[in-house]
Amino acid sequence: MVFKEIIMAGIIEKIIRRSKQINDDNANWRNYQEELNSYVIPRKAWVNTMKQTGARLKFNFLFDSTAIRALKIMAAGFHSNLTNPSTKWFNLRTRNLGVMDDRAVQVWFKEVEDIIFATLSSSNFDTTMQEFYLSVGSAGTSAILTQRDPIEKVRFKEIPVGQLAFSEDANGRVNTMYRTFPMTAEQAYDKWGEKAGAAVKELYEDKPGEKVTFLHYVGPRDKYNPGKIDNLNMPYMSLWIEISKKERIAESGYMDFPYAVGRFYKDSTDPMGYSPSMDVLADIKLVNAQTKTMLRASMKQADPALILPDRGFILPLNANPGATNYRKEGTSSDDISEMPSGGAIPITMEVIQMVQGNIEKAFFVPLFQALSNVTKQMTIPEIQRRISENMVLLGPTVGRFTQDVLDPIVLRTFGILLEDGALPEVPEAIQDEELDIVYISPLAKAQRETEVYTIESFLGDVAAIAQYKPAALDIVNEDKIVKIIARVRGINPELLNSDENVEEIRKARAEAEAIQMQMARMKDGVEIAKTVSEAESNMKEE
Repeated sequence: MVFKEIIMAGIIEKIIRRSKQINDDNANWRNYQEELNSYVIPRKAWVNTMKQTGARLKFNFLFDSTAIRALKIMAAGFHSNLTNPSTKWFNLRTRNLGVMDDRAVQVWFKEVEDIIFATLSSSNFDTTMQEFYLSVGSAGTSAILTQRDPIEKVRFKEIPVGQLAFSEDANGRVNTMYRTFPMTAEQAYDKWGEKAGAAVKELYEDKPGEKVTFLHYVGPRDKYNPGKIDNLNMPYMSLWIEISKKERIAESGYMDFPYAVGRFYKDSTDPMGYSPSMDVLADIKLVNAQTKTMLRASMKQADPALILPDRGFILPLNANPGATNYRKEGTSSDDISEMPSGGAIPITMEVIQMVQGNIEKAFFVPLFQALSNVTKQMTIPEIQRRISENMVLLGPTVGRFTQDVLDPIVLRTFGILLEDGALPEVPEAIQDEELDIVYISPLAKAQRETEVYTIESFLGDVAAIAQYKPAALDIVNEDKIVKIIARVRGINPELLNSDENVEEIRKARAEAEAIQMQMARMKDGVEIAKTVSEAESNMKEE
């Protein structure tokens, strides 16, 4: 037992040392991210420091809120068009698409999708994603922790960028997290009870509101027995450490990496991400300075400084609104007059609006407001095409969000529900198949809409050729086309008939058409016979 404790002490020492090293390396990032948040999302401006309860937001140097509003519009746009809580935004399938032709498999996936979506909707996923989009849009990097919850089945937590310290594997995937964060002694005791550690016990009775610093380490487990199903034999090790006493509080494991780390823009040489705020930080600072200057100029014009006669000017001159200055007697005029303020406010406003427009473009505000710019004369297909063309500009970011953030969240939620027996029995046809996720939100579908446009263009070309060569239509497989369009646009499979039903419908239609043709022939035969009979009768009468 002592030997195991010595080994664990060494592991804890190594984890704390590595965590400190990463945090030291990220010191410049922390300063940068705090400055960004101060201008773009002030309530999250505490990156290097701990926010005190009731501390005022850092607004004393802000004179323009364009960036703050633009970030909120962008975050709302992503949330509404990528992870909208009111509509299903993903489908599940196997990577082997041949298996998906099975009707039972389609129905099973539909039921599983509904259960996962309902689970996410009943949890705090919605509010967590809102905070994620705000954080990643400002600081460039944010993360979401997906945990099992006894009440809601799953629970999510958006991790502030100041707590993040992570590393990537050789292929650029985040696989190790060193999250340092504070908890009050009361919160720690509520989470771990008597196992919360010596530091918590010392504070719990007399100072339950005092904060204790913990470290949550999650990383690949070097040695484990995959044949055993327990927390200590899972691919990822989870270790909760109390920093001050270097004490292990809890140890467990995960089948999948529980932290989904998102980066808005990503440089292959740096694990941290870049953001739209970084692209226009110069503009954000500029428009604040411009607005401050414009406000001073307008105040001077509204409440100008005065020039009064006196023995001489008292220097320096005061040009502030409502200020008074004195001059010598005997000058050209002894009248009280306004001090000229100078400046051209209309021109200043034009420049400010131009810079504000640049900031809004960086946050894709015009893109997300595309619906309001659509004219009433446009048809619905034209509207959809215009929106899709604009949405394609977000393709790289949407791809990173779906792959690095949403994939881990959906798959981990699926795994938790499957382990808890909350999903229907898996069909035998997909027991050994690999699960895949297809996103069907407007942003995700816009990335694939080009495939539909290509099909439409192709069909138009074929139709033009068929006017002269009708046999050209024989090459088109209409069933495949309909299925591809349904897949791209995320159509519910229950709305489509199975291949068997389609065959029965076509067979019945063919039989009905054959009967109609036979009846038409019989009718024609009767008409012919009648005509012949009448002709013969006429000939006899003659």
